[in-house]
Amino acid sequence: MIVKKLLKPLCCFALTLCLLPAPARADYSALPALDIQAKSALLVYAPTGEILYEHNIHVRREPASITKIMTTLLALEYAEKDTENGGLEAPVTAQEEDFWDIVEGGSTSNIKPGETLRLRDLLYCIMISSANEACNIVARYTAGSIPDFMDMMEGRLQKIGCEKTSFTNPHGLPSDDHYTTAYDIYLMIQECIQNKEFLKIAHNEAYTIDPTDQTPEGRNLKTTNFLIASNRPDYNYPHARGIKTGHTAAAGHCLASLAEKNDMMLISVVLGAEKEEETGIVRSFTETKDLFEWGFNNFTVKRLIGNTTLVASTKVEKGVDADEVELVPSEAIEALVPVGLEIDKVERKIELLHPLGKEAPVYRDEVMGTLTLAYQGREYGTVDLLAKKTIEKDIPEEAKDKIKEVIETDWVKYALIGAVALVVLYIAIVIILNIRRRKRGRGGNYRGSKRRRS
Repeated sequence: MIVKKLLKPLCCFALTLCLLPAPARADYSALPALDIQAKSALLVYAPTGEILYEHNIHVRREPASITKIMTTLLALEYAEKDTENGGLEAPVTAQEEDFWDIVEGGSTSNIKPGETLRLRDLLYCIMISSANEACNIVARYTAGSIPDFMDMMEGRLQKIGCEKTSFTNPHGLPSDDHYTTAYDIYLMIQECIQNKEFLKIAHNEAYTIDPTDQTPEGRNLKTTNFLIASNRPDYNYPHARGIKTGHTAAAGHCLASLAEKNDMMLISVVLGAEKEEETGIVRSFTETKDLFEWGFNNFTVKRLIGNTTLVASTKVEKGVDADEVELVPSEAIEALVPVGLEIDKVERKIELLHPLGKEAPVYRDEVMGTLTLAYQGREYGTVDLLAKKTIEKDIPEEAKDKIKEVIETDWVKYALIGAVALVVLYIAIVIILNIRRRKRGRGGNYRGSKRRRS
């Protein structure tokens, strides 16, 4: 009867446990899957370069107009130095030679030979409307000729570590030996976003260029990047910060993008995406949005350790009123970690410079080792471990130790034994001599007294 009474509440309790949500798992292997069909894809946490998602990121691909981000960067860097001619305000006139490889049907701003625009306007033509002729005009203006500009670009790419990139033109139209990888494009973006003017241009949805003598109506540019286009709600992503699209028949649909949300900055690269025939959906946009949302939903920035946290201690010899010193990190460590990660699950790898202890003095903020935080094989950062306080040397104690050390040496032991032996011998000799003197003294007194009696 008692069992029956208990059975019902126990069953209810068990059922309740089953219905409770499972605890959050901060496990990289447990992250939800992504449906990315592009030929190459990459998602990176920008501040540290940590790769969150990757697919064929080192395979050579045609980048199409993503090439133009490097053309824009080199022109901006040139303008910063060319203050004599006006920098970004410098007038640049298009020449016939700038149109030699421009094919019909490609992206253009309809710039005409002999037409003059500001360098700034040309860069907006490149980044917003993806104008191919503007790239050639800017390249020739910046370096004197397009071949010289491409030599300049090759050196710049090598400098930032793009080992699998070969650019043969400034716009990205199909060409022999014009290729890169998703990872190299990420390196280019990291370099580009250090330039504030580049970020300003890359995130513009629209831009108006004043009338010229050959285009009296002016130009109203509209972005090809639908993630930042307010008139494209089917693609618009409020956290996107622009960068660049690209498309050719050979390259497919490509998109390099930046997004910010919840104090996190992510970089995405999608190469070789398709356009769905039935729906007309361009998957470079939808897959980029999926990558960003996957990153923002499954990762968070968390402080893993503060700069006042006691991490370890190390032994101190001959210290005043202390035989050990506590160690703290030189700085706090914040990292992008899986949502739900419990801080106590993070592994602390400690390496001490003096694992057996250090002789005083020890000074506050003295480097005593390093601390590395890691989880499931991913390292989140390494910092120095510093002494929390100063511990002076105990001089009397050191003197005692020195004396003891000296005494314990073999030659001092033998010297002391010899000295003791000499003292004992000296005392023995003194005693013997005293005894002899007393004996001689007693004998002399007796003889003298006898003579006096006579």
